[in-house]
Amino acid sequence: MCTGCSLFQSNTSLLKPPELPVKQQEVKQAIGKYVLSQAEWVSPIEDKQANKMIEADLDDDQTNELIVFYRLPDQTSQMEAIVLKEEKGEWKEKMKLKDLGRELHKVEFLDFNHDGYKEILVGFSFSEDASDKALIVYDLTKGKPQKLFESQYSAFFSGNFTKDEQGEILLASLVPNQSHSVRLYRFSHHKMNVLDELKLDPYVYPYYHSLAGSISPSLKGAILDAGVGAHSSTSFIIGVEEEKLVNVLPENMKEEELFRAYAVNSEDSNGDGILEFTLQKEAGDDNLAYSEMPFINEYYQLSDQKQAELIHRYYDNAAYLYRFEIPQDWPSVKVEESEDGRYVKFLSMKDGSVLFDVYAIDKGQPLPKGWNLLYETNQFTYVTKYSPAIGKQLFQPI
Repeated sequence: MCTGCSLFQSNTSLLKPPELPVKQQEVKQAIGKYVLSQAEWVSPIEDKQANKMIEADLDDDQTNELIVFYRLPDQTSQMEAIVLKEEKGEWKEKMKLKDLGRELHKVEFLDFNHDGYKEILVGFSFSEDASDKALIVYDLTKGKPQKLFESQYSAFFSGNFTKDEQGEILLASLVPNQSHSVRLYRFSHHKMNVLDELKLDPYVYPYYHSLAGSISPSLKGAILDAGVGAHSSTSFIIGVEEEKLVNVLPENMKEEELFRAYAVNSEDSNGDGILEFTLQKEAGDDNLAYSEMPFINEYYQLSDQKQAELIHRYYDNAAYLYRFEIPQDWPSVKVEESEDGRYVKFLSMKDGSVLFDVYAIDKGQPLPKGWNLLYETNQFTYVTKYSPAIGKQLFQPI
């Protein structure tokens, strides 16, 4: 599900828990009339906030229906869903969805055929770590669910990607070392049709993260983060321009700059509704082994002129569990780590001066003489020789 962007707020806002505990109890009792008590209720893997009782106004009557997905105890490989509607104070079954695999990955709602009723999009697989997943779009208006669309997928998003706001599906499919494509679908003439298809480099590993929304102030699309080799990663920035899919490469960057040493997620880190992609810059001495090299993660946003603009940058110390934000007004930074990683200096590459330092000591040890307290956690005490007031604005435990 899209995070931090307005494009899919209508979908995300539908996935909310009932407001009152009393109502939850009533609903549980109602569902118990139709679903075995031994059934295991499930929520979408890709939406950490989703409740196991999903509310959605499917028929636009200003009253939410309830959708619950569950696994049956005697059919562990199969998942089902029940749709209930409240009528005269009583929750009644409207229909069931069956044969949905075992793992529920994603649920979205959108009115593709503009009949006033939202379709339900269900992404599922037969195992939690499966890279091959299935998407089914159900039309629920005929008294029983009708399959409007069905496809294999690696990532999918629904929303208004084009200016006419008719509603589309952006669906990516990746079979590593064989095929890699993105398709844009729209409903017309009583079926889902392909508006455009874009071929991408197939020599990557499965996506470890993906999200959709605004990729520039006026361009909508998605960012697909994929693995490359044992630890490295890259991002595919996909935009929708005049109903055509484009693989966007920032005009002020080279393609190889998008390859990173490690996996880092693209995100809307500053909450302005525009997604950012990440770069990783080597920040240590050239003679360091790659495994010992410190990196700075940089988040970039695209302008409408497809220029990459730096939003923020930070250094992560995984061994001692903290993140240090590097201010925009600092020059290029070199990072010096002690052999054990406890002591870190941030140096100006312009003149070699120390801009800040952080020393991590075990919790309970006395503060070294001449050092200032920066932060404390249950495990470590962090100190610095520089201004703790400035440091506290930049330091964050992870």
